[in-house]
Amino acid sequence: MKKIYSMFTLLLLTAVAFAQTPTQLFDIYPGFEEDGDPNQSAPNNLFVFGDQVFFGADDASGSLTDGEDAGRELYATNGSELNFVKDIRPGSGAGSSPFNFFVLNNQLYFTANDGASELWTSDGTEEGTTKVDLFPARNGDVPNNAVVAGDIAYLTVNLDNGNNQLASFDGTDAQVLPNVIDGEIVAATAVTFYNDLVFAYMETNLQEEELGRELYSYNPATSTYSLVKDIATGDANSGISNFTIANDMLYFEAQGNLWQSDGTSDGTVENPAAASLGMNGTSNYFEYNGDVLFEGDTGAGDQLWILDTETGIITQLSNNSGEFQDHNPSDYVVYNNAVYYAGTANNDGERNLYRTNGAEIRKIDGTVDDVDDLVVLGDQIIFEGNNGDGRELFSFNAATASIERFENGAITLYPNPSIDGEIRFTGTVSNDMNYNVYDLSGRSVQSGEINNASIKHNLKTGVYFVSVSNSEISKTIKFAVK
Repeated sequence: MKKIYSMFTLLLLTAVAFAQTPTQLFDIYPGFEEDGDPNQSAPNNLFVFGDQVFFGADDASGSLTDGEDAGRELYATNGSELNFVKDIRPGSGAGSSPFNFFVLNNQLYFTANDGASELWTSDGTEEGTTKVDLFPARNGDVPNNAVVAGDIAYLTVNLDNGNNQLASFDGTDAQVLPNVIDGEIVAATAVTFYNDLVFAYMETNLQEEELGRELYSYNPATSTYSLVKDIATGDANSGISNFTIANDMLYFEAQGNLWQSDGTSDGTVENPAAASLGMNGTSNYFEYNGDVLFEGDTGAGDQLWILDTETGIITQLSNNSGEFQDHNPSDYVVYNNAVYYAGTANNDGERNLYRTNGAEIRKIDGTVDDVDDLVVLGDQIIFEGNNGDGRELFSFNAATASIERFENGAITLYPNPSIDGEIRFTGTVSNDMNYNVYDLSGRSVQSGEINNASIKHNLKTGVYFVSVSNSEISKTIKFAVK
């Protein structure tokens, strides 16, 4: 079995509340400007390699660079000490802006600009941070979209005959993939590796007619490309992004919709459950225990949903409403079989730290805003955040967090099955909670506010989900009606 949990198991989990708040690890760019706006290093592109987190940050005050404004450069931390790795692009305020981090053959690589964007490698020391330069004849090949399959990295590069050309790199040599060097493949982005093939959102003139940018595959064994699906008819682009592999299926966003593919044309379709909901604006996909967490909108804001890839059922997890109806989930990481992520709070629209087990969501903290770029280092969730002093590096210790179990407060419903046109709740349910009832297709069939810890209904016989939520928690419970 591919799962280590089921939705039924998750619905029985005890609710938890987190008393510990995130702590600021470092104030890389300290102080305030005279107009009161906070200085901020804005750490980005956090990436874990070994026992360190590598990232880009801007210390314009020069507090770590002998008073020199080095611009956005490469930093690393082990969670307790901060290391300014290297001034890759010297000069006041210049900055190399490192991004596109990946690991190949136990070596860290990334793209940085020392005057031209090239591939670099680093072991965390200044001496061990050196330029690789995949194609020396080209000044600035801008490696990007790297995906690693075994001992080969596939990525896009800018060449003289066109940008975003597919290439491979084995840690020693870089090769432009066949048919690319003659200009036949015009552009490729959103690269992934699935079923021994490279899949990419690309544009080509290999076809007899203009197709726009569509889903293609490349077979490394035969050095051939194939059109998988012409999703957007005519010469329109399908807008593919968010490649995510879950339960042996490739999921992706196309024209804002949730699509899935088994690698064949006939098996590449819009997800039936999402289509039946009229869902659009999908983004920020994430594989979680074989299922897919994602952002989607069925007309009531961008919420967090989960697709059970075995049953095909889509369930809404967040339920923002009112002025801040978009939850906008993103930047997921897994620790101890729970997903931590950044989400917009229902009460004030701030970006806070949240947690979900696939059945409920809970806001961890409301004191740190602008949460972004989460990674896991040991027992720490490390991320960019803002406690009022600008966007800096923060940590939440998930292992030692104070957890209060609501022994008598877990939200449950009764009777189940519902037999008298009413659902009653026990636990931490209050009248400030909204509810939404969904059928098995994920379509909302009733919604409103909970009154006296109960919901009256005239639902037909069948199986449903009810989501209850306020600004701090959202939980989904499965029930039956007889």
